[in-house]
Amino acid sequence: MPALILPPRELLYRHAPRLLQGAAIVAIASGIGLWGALLLAPHPDPAPPMLVTQAPPSHGLEPLEGWFGSGKGRLQVRITGLMAAGERSTAVLSIDGAPARAYRIGDALAPGITLSAVQADAIVINQDGLDETVPAPARPAPVRGFVPVADPPASR
Repeated sequence: MPALILPPRELLYRHAPRLLQGAAIVAIASGIGLWGALLLAPHPDPAPPMLVTQAPPSHGLEPLEGWFGSGKGRLQVRITGLMAAGERSTAVLSIDGAPARAYRIGDALAPGITLSAVQADAIVINQDGLDETVPAPARPAPVRGFVPVADPPASR
């Protein structure tokens, strides 16, 4: 019995559906493998909570401030944000526990206390001609890897 020899074009037409089917199976298997690896990958540990510093308890020394100082209490300044841009620098500050507010250079923080400079990592306040540098809190370390997102609130 003689061997049946077909031209290459006819072989391609005869086997094209099986080749396409094989390519589709390989594509689906690689997609399932990729998504399986992404979804089943171990989750990174959550970032440690920020350290919260609390103000020391008050001991009622306000009457003594009038004897030894100018009568003004110590100003509690908490830096929320900084934008150092030369003369147009801005600092977002919380003064004595009040809600944070934006201040520009030269703005009064309290009577006799002004914001005199904004640096990349600190502010300088001027009280009665004396400059005091207040450092900004340390930035938290960036989180690496996949960050889990909380479930959105249920809609009503």
